[in-house]
Amino acid sequence: MTRPGGHFLDYLIETTVYFKKNFKIIWFLNKNCNLKDSYIPSEVEIKKIIVSNNFRRKDNKFLYFSEELFFFIKNFFDIFYFSFFFFKNKKLKIFFKTLASNYFIIPRYFKSFYFEVINCNLDKNDHIFVQSCRRKDISCIYFFSNIESFYPKIHLRVFFPPRKKFKSFFFYLSKIEKFIEEKKIFLYTERGHKYELISKQMSSKDFLHKAIPIFSFSERSFNDHDLTIGFVGQARKDKGFNLLPELISRLEKKINLNYLIQFTSTSDMKYYEDQIFNMAKSNTRIKIISKYCDYNEYRDILKKIDIMPILHDLNHLTIGNSSVIYSCITHEIPVVIPENCLHLKKILTFKSYEEAKNLEDFVEKIILISNNFSFYLKESKKLAINFKNTINDSALIKNLN
Repeated sequence: MTRPGGHFLDYLIETTVYFKKNFKIIWFLNKNCNLKDSYIPSEVEIKKIIVSNNFRRKDNKFLYFSEELFFFIKNFFDIFYFSFFFFKNKKLKIFFKTLASNYFIIPRYFKSFYFEVINCNLDKNDHIFVQSCRRKDISCIYFFSNIESFYPKIHLRVFFPPRKKFKSFFFYLSKIEKFIEEKKIFLYTERGHKYELISKQMSSKDFLHKAIPIFSFSERSFNDHDLTIGFVGQARKDKGFNLLPELISRLEKKINLNYLIQFTSTSDMKYYEDQIFNMAKSNTRIKIISKYCDYNEYRDILKKIDIMPILHDLNHLTIGNSSVIYSCITHEIPVVIPENCLHLKKILTFKSYEEAKNLEDFVEKIILISNNFSFYLKESKKLAINFKNTINDSALIKNLN
């Protein structure tokens, strides 16, 4: 993370808020991370240490491969450096054994991570929590845990479905499984597609814990007012942003509602952004916030939304949960979800939702919820209580305490 965006910083803050009474908390961030004008809990100590790519392949292939060449050359110098370092510390044999198992490549994050962990004087009562464990993260953890025999408990949360390729997430997963079995490393992911994908690659499902992200909750009171329909997040097609103008137009023909739309722009959605801005010019009930909102701003927006249509592409929701769903559950917001989204229905265990098969059905289900809002709100409150209990009782919370 080089800047705030999406839910990455948000999840980091939520975890901090939950555990701040029990632990001193240190964030290890990207060296280039700029969190200016973002909410940061006062209890946090920030160390910007992680060195990663400055360029993405899809944005600039030449600069990306030039930077990769630099890291490749730098790897040889780092091997010499660590050879002397681990020789002095009587760990040269295990270092070269670990290095050879990784095709003589030192993981990108290892050097800065290793020395910062050592400098922090962490022990077995401390914890290292990797919020979103990807290939570079797990390779770093493999190197660290294989070289150090005594270290804090390490918790890896898999946020994105891993892909199978050379030296992939699964390559390193097989190497750290012995540490998972010894309960030195703990692995977590949400139930559903990611859980099945990862557990199939492990010798035992007992080594993989089901755990949803950690959240704070907000209680909603029912006031007799014009209800507000919401949209939050990136303006993307797979999140249904392109359907918003038509959804609003159809609703306006049948019912008077308010609309609160918060989004960050993407270039391919400019046409639909212009449509929504033009609609707002002649309709004062449409409010638009076109910027990234920090932790507090985002929650203030959620408190003003009464019904959230989840317009996401069904395949997008099947592969991984929408973070918006969690935001709705924790803020007691009834939702309309795509029909046959079985994965979400396992989470929405109370009747706080309706299903829609197409855009017109979304319109009808929004009207249904608005006409029976007190019922759906009560169900949303039941779901929020159940969800909070699930978080508090999860393996992630128990292992981190």
